[in-house]
Amino acid sequence: MFVPEPEFRAPTEIERHLLERLLEADFPGRDELAPLVRNVLVRTVTGDSGLELKSQIEGRADVNQRVPIEAEAAEGDGGEGPSADIVHMLLHVRDGRPVELEFYKNDGATVKKLPPPSAFELIVLPPPPKNGWPFYGKRT
Repeated sequence: MFVPEPEFRAPTEIERHLLERLLEADFPGRDELAPLVRNVLVRTVTGDSGLELKSQIEGRADVNQRVPIEAEAAEGDGGEGPSADIVHMLLHVRDGRPVELEFYKNDGATVKKLPPPSAFELIVLPPPPKNGWPFYGKRT
């Protein structure tokens, strides 16, 4: 789906709409992250996993985890049912800066056709527990 690029460039119209779709959710740090995301350059770095982001303005967002927002939708025409392939879209933030827009499918297959931005259902995960996640099972 994506061809790796050596240089950063302005996002395409669809890339910009996908980024804007993620900013529609209310999540910690969104207001600080929005201008950083709206002023990015992008480049593809691998065949089908997404875009590297490089914000062109100063600032940092106080997000509560590396992936503060994600989304999912059926690939292509938005079909449903057991045969529908689900595409996940994740916005990665490192040190308060947007760094990657990742796409993947559960089965690891290549994303052949991105769903339209409006088809993505937004998912805001709760912050990790202050004392870490509980461990269930036998430690070895």
